[in-house]
Amino acid sequence: MLESNNMTKVFLLTAVFLHSFTYFAQKSTIVSSEIKDDCLSIHQQWLDEVFILTQNTVGFSAPVSGRAYSYFSIGMYESTIEITPELQSIHVQLDGYTRTEWSNDQQLDWRIVANSVDYEIIQYLYRAAPSSYMERVGFIMDSIQRKYAKECSKKVKKNSINYAKNIANEIIEWSKLDGGDIGFSNNFPEDFKAPYCPSCWVKTTPGYLPSLLPYWGENKLMLKESYAATDDCEVFEFSEDSSSFMYAEAMRVLENSKLADPNYEIIAEYWNDGAGYSGTPTGHFFTIAKQMAIQQKLNLDESMELYVKLGVAVNEAFIAAFRLKYKFNFIRPITYIHRLIDPKFNTRIASPPFPEFPSGHSFQSGAATEIMKSILGDKLKIIDSTNINRTDIDGTPRHFSSFTEMSEEISVSRLYGGIHFLKTLDESLKYGRKIGVYVATELKCRK
Repeated sequence: MLESNNMTKVFLLTAVFLHSFTYFAQKSTIVSSEIKDDCLSIHQQWLDEVFILTQNTVGFSAPVSGRAYSYFSIGMYESTIEITPELQSIHVQLDGYTRTEWSNDQQLDWRIVANSVDYEIIQYLYRAAPSSYMERVGFIMDSIQRKYAKECSKKVKKNSINYAKNIANEIIEWSKLDGGDIGFSNNFPEDFKAPYCPSCWVKTTPGYLPSLLPYWGENKLMLKESYAATDDCEVFEFSEDSSSFMYAEAMRVLENSKLADPNYEIIAEYWNDGAGYSGTPTGHFFTIAKQMAIQQKLNLDESMELYVKLGVAVNEAFIAAFRLKYKFNFIRPITYIHRLIDPKFNTRIASPPFPEFPSGHSFQSGAATEIMKSILGDKLKIIDSTNINRTDIDGTPRHFSSFTEMSEEISVSRLYGGIHFLKTLDESLKYGRKIGVYVATELKCRK
């Protein structure tokens, strides 16, 4: 028995040592500012490609794309921390992710590493993309690799690719454990039966689609305690009484729908970010983040911190929002108004196929803008050109004096669209901001 106890102690001490070793194994590698700039350029080129893939991959609904961007951002970050001495690996902080792969003293070309990590993760996350788009992805990877392979030996190139594959594989294997790995192929689970009650969500026009991703709220969070930011979030009281707060909220939606000001429709459509038409809300936020990183001339470590915190925040916000959506299962304005006020009411944009409270868009805008504020402050002039090439809507760039102002427009756009109650939007923006502040504070990127 004594021998057994001693062996147990040895095992535990060894496990603690190995865990500590993997955490502190990161060593900074001194590289030129030119190589760092090249790595940043590679990551930003791949960000552009991820937007296109998100836009064109079947099944990439808003939560699915938010998840993909999150893992991709972690891959970008982890592929370059060894050449950014200001930053540390975040693997110990992310639930279930263990990084064991480190460069140690092997010679690597970090531009090939960055390119290969991005490629490997994209290839897995977007495996449902049309073959023509994946061929394009392969072409981009090859062209970047050829460019930098000219500057190193075959051995260094081989080492760099193998090292990158190992980093990417650890992230990919971890991603398979969160519950959302095949979400793109099962957006509408047939085994889910939406409950019915006077306040319950029901299928809505135009498609009368069933419940989208009803189990998404059960997905594993990246930061264990993220739920704490929204634990006290509660829906307002349902009532059919014409003197009630609920009825007044519905009247506000109805009255706005009758206003002729074209700005309401422009704003509603600009921030709609529907799957298949845009990069979804997450792609829009990453495009803004990239625009701001370039405008403010952020260097590699600043950009990586911005992107990874943004990625984690949007993932946590989607999981929290969908957990609450199917907890409260609240009725959409169009259903309430048709039933009790005006059967001819129509919305400016289509009501999405899931419960009304909370607003996923407002959760996202609150979380994403708090991350941007934490890195860039809140006194910058922002010009969002994300939709400038779209012809189906007015994609004229929108101007803001702060991220706070932008988040408020994004949130209220759903009232203008006719798909959310204003009280829902106000509460959702508040709690989305709480998630953003939590991630910005608790995810420690800097040493």
